Amino acid sequence: MLHSQGYNLTPPWLKLRRGFTRQPRMQNVLSEAPHEAAVVHLHGADAERFAHAQFASDVRALPLQRWQWSAWLDVQGRVRVLLQLARIADTRFLALLRGGDAHTLAAALGRFLLRDKLQLTAQKMRLLPGAVLAMNQVQLQDHAIALGMDTHSWMLSDAQADPAQPSNVIEDASRATAWLHELRAGWPWLPDAALDALLPPALGLEHLGAVRFDKGCYPGQEIAARLHFRGGNKRELVRLRGAAQIIEDLLRNTPAALQVLLMHRDGSNDSVEMLGVLNTASAAASAWTALIVARYPA
Repeated sequence: MLHSQGYNLTPPWLKLRRGFTRQPRMQNVLSEAPHEAAVVHLHGADAERFAHAQFASDVRALPLQRWQWSAWLDVQGRVRVLLQLARIADTRFLALLRGGDAHTLAAALGRFLLRDKLQLTAQKMRLLPGAVLAMNQVQLQDHAIALGMDTHSWMLSDAQADPAQPSNVIEDASRATAWLHELRAGWPWLPDAALDALLPPALGLEHLGAVRFDKGCYPGQEIAARLHFRGGNKRELVRLRGAAQIIEDLLRNTPAALQVLLMHRDGSNDSVEMLGVLNTASAAASAWTALIVARYPA
C-alpha cells in the first residue's frame, strides 16, 4: 500500500496510486519515513562472530557505540534485508531494518544458530526524527537509542513504554526533511516489492560499505563478488525529478524500466522526486534519462 500521510496527494497523482495497485512492481512505494521501526537485537557472547558470518559488512571492525550499513543476502546474492547495524555493547548489537519484518528476520537467522551463545529478539519500536548527530554515531539515552545520520538522527524508543517522547525529538516538518535528505543521499528504505529481489549493486550497497569483499565468507558472497570484479550488473540506483504528470505517464507506459523505492511530492509545484532502481537492460530505460539528477555511486 502506498503511504500518503503527510502529503496531499490529489489528482492527477491519485491516478498514479491506482497504477501502483495494478502494477505489482510499483506497490508499497514509500512516501514518508515509517513511524514504527522493525528491530532485531543480537545479544550474547557470540553476537559479533555470528553477525560477522551472516551479514555482508565488516562487523568485527564496528567500534562500540557506532553503527554501519549492512545487509543480509540470500545464497543467490539478493538482498533479503538492508540494515543499520549498531554495536550497543561488546556483546550486544541492534539491527534497524530499512524495510521488512523483524520477526521474520529473527526466525530466519535463528535457523543458523547451532550452539551459539546468542539470543535473537525481534521488537517493534517507535521511530522518531531527532536532532543533528554525527554520521554513524550511536547515542544511548534513558528511554531511547539515537542513530546519527549527520543532518538528523533516528530515535528508537520502546513502543510499549511510556508514550512520552524522548528528548531531542523534532517531529512533523523534521520527518519530511529527514526523509528528503535520505532520498537525496541515496539511502534506500526497501518496500516489500524490493525485498529478496535486488542484488547489492542495484542498491548502491558497495558505495555505502554495506557489502565487503575483504572479510570471511557470508551468504551470497560468491555472486556479489563476481558482480563486483567481473561486472554484469544491469540495474543501478538513481534519483529522478520531474513533473507529476510526466512521472505518472512514464510509470504507466514503462513499468519494467524502473522500480521505485522512495518518493517525495512537492505540492507547491506539483513535482515528484524519487529514488529508484533503473533496469538499464530495458528498452524503455532511455525514456527516464532526462529525469535522472543523480546516480549512486556517482
